[in-house]
Amino acid sequence: MIRIGIIGYGGRMGQAIAAEVAASNDCILVGGADRVIQPHWEKREGLLLTTNVDDVIGVSDVLIDFTLAESVPEHARRAAAHGTAYMSGVTGLAPASIEALKQAARDIPLLYAPNTSLSLAATKQIVKLAAKLLGPFDYDVAILDEHHRMKKDAPSGTALALGEAVTAGNGGARQPSYAAIRAGFTVGEHEVSFFGEGEVIRIRHSVPDRRIFAKGALRAALWLHGKPKGYYGMDDVLGI
Repeated sequence: MIRIGIIGYGGRMGQAIAAEVAASNDCILVGGADRVIQPHWEKREGLLLTTNVDDVIGVSDVLIDFTLAESVPEHARRAAAHGTAYMSGVTGLAPASIEALKQAARDIPLLYAPNTSLSLAATKQIVKLAAKLLGPFDYDVAILDEHHRMKKDAPSGTALALGEAVTAGNGGARQPSYAAIRAGFTVGEHEVSFFGEGEVIRIRHSVPDRRIFAKGALRAALWLHGKPKGYYGMDDVLGI
């Protein structure tokens, strides 16, 4: 049984992942950490609820992190010090933070995914192919990024990942433009459009329920368990 620890346990994603762990026969939740222990949290024998991240890391086979962008590098370093596999889906990481993750991945298996939807990984492959086929021609590329009003980073990590798929496909010949909407309660909507003379192709990815991200995050964490040290993403989980 794979032991899962969650930091950012009290947040919406932390609670959604905890529910997915509870429904799984392949793993057990052994620890949850957050800045404040809430009185309504589940309290059962064998479940450590604490404000101390290191305590949760110490009892876990895989640590799942959905906290804040500025906290991720330190959490990854602590996981590496304990030799604990680490998975994060926190968005808005600075380039220096990505480098910190890659540094930690020299010592542990580490998976970073700003979007843990399995179908998003497939969507990126479709976008990459479209960009490759249309690259020699005069097509403009635009990415629309819609999220709820509380989403801080814009464009989102998902939008930027789709943009990377575009430039990987066309060899950097055409850079995409971005438009971000932060309003209401939209969980996640992304659309990549290729505009030609008199025609347009639109590739859309929609997630109406954040449980999709929780399911993907847990699947990624379970996949990561037992892997060699290294830096992984959702493409690796799908084998693409």
